[in-house]
Parts: sequence; C-alpha cells; structure tokens
Amino acid sequence: TGFKIALCFLIILLLLMFTFVGKSISVMEFVRFTMVACFTLFFAYFIEMLISRTLRQLINAKAQLEQLTKIDALTNLYNRRHFDELLPQKMNSAKRNHTLFTLVIIDIDFFKNYNDSFGHPAGDIALIELAKLFSDKMQRSNDAVFRLGGEEFALLYQSNTETEALKIVEALRVAVEELHHQGTIEKQITVSAGLLVIHPQQDILAARAYQLADKLMYEAKNSGRNTVVQSSI
Repeated sequence: TGFKIALCFLIILLLLMFTFVGKSISVMEFVRFTMVACFTLFFAYFIEMLISRTLRQLINAKAQLEQLTKIDALTNLYNRRHFDELLPQKMNSAKRNHTLFTLVIIDIDFFKNYNDSFGHPAGDIALIELAKLFSDKMQRSNDAVFRLGGEEFALLYQSNTETEALKIVEALRVAVEELHHQGTIEKQITVSAGLLVIHPQQDILAARAYQLADKLMYEAKNSGRNTVVQSSI
C-alpha cells in the first residue's frame, strides 16, 4: 500500500515538473531527477520487503516457540503448564454453553515395577503408546489430552450426561488393557482414573476441581486399581 501511494505521488510530481521543462528546468535535469526518484522509491520498497519478511519469520518462530512450551517432549501431548492454562478456560466455556464438563486424572498402575522390570526406555515406549491411544480416542473439538508428569495423564472434555462421560473413560480403560496385544509394550498395563463431572450451575475454581479429580484417582488406586471412580459437583 505504501509503495502504491508513493508511486502515485511520484507520478503526480513528475507530471507537474514536466510542465516546467524548458522553462525553469532542462530536460536533462528532469531525466536525472526521475531516475534518482525511481531508484529511491524501488530501493525503499525492497528494504521494506526484506524487513516485512524478517518480521514474519520472527512471528512464526515465536509461535513455534510458544507451541513448544505447551508440549511434553516425550509424548507430544500437552504438558502440565498448558493444563493449568487451559483448565479454567475449558471450564468457563462449558459453563457458558450449559454443558457438563469432565475432568479425568489417569495414572498407570504399578508403573515403577514396570520400569524396574524392563528398564526406563521400555517405560518411555509404554508412555508414548499410551499417549497415542488417548490421542486417537479423544478426537472431538473440545477434547484435550495432557501428560501431567511421570505416568500421570489428564483428559478434559464436554458431555451431555454423566453416563456418557463415564462411558468414554471406561472405553479408554479397556483399550489400555488390550494395548499389549499390539506387541509394542512388554506386558499388559492398566490404569486407574478419577472422573469429576462438573455441572454448569456449579461454581468451582480450577485448582479445586483438579484436587477433587486427583483424590478420585487415588480412591480408584485404593479400590484395587484398573478402575474408574466417578463423582460429580
């Protein structure tokens, strides 16, 4: 836009100056001025284009860097930092839409024994395969999957009923049981999950919601593991 404006201004200026050729300025002076003006205009445009390209590269690099700070390096899931950012946003969105909001905390059962038996590289593979499974199953627009740290994961999603919310997690629990049949992990693993359903009329802070879901997960552990404990607010 700036180039077009400057070009229009230059054309008008040259037309005005042309009327004085032979009167107060010579033809050679007019030609010299025209050449210098055109050169200056195109050189300025070239510099502006380079600056604009550099700014776009910086913006893209910044966006990529911001994305990296949200991603767990091992599993490529969202990390705990992004979980803390996204949880209150998702809760508020569900409340505005008058839908049930579900927070699930998932922990792998006896994962320390798995690492001790097969080594940490094998444990990393198990975490990666579990992350792939969760990502493949949670594909709706409002779904979000996180690795909170170690062998702990989290799910955020909206549902129409509490039964539907539980059905989703139960399907994941069964899928984890069957994961070893694919031959990618050393032996069968199971998970325990705490499922918290928040009704839109309830007013609760994100930190409190996480505490309650985490407590439900430990109740699942104490109930014999490989189970889902559900509660609602």
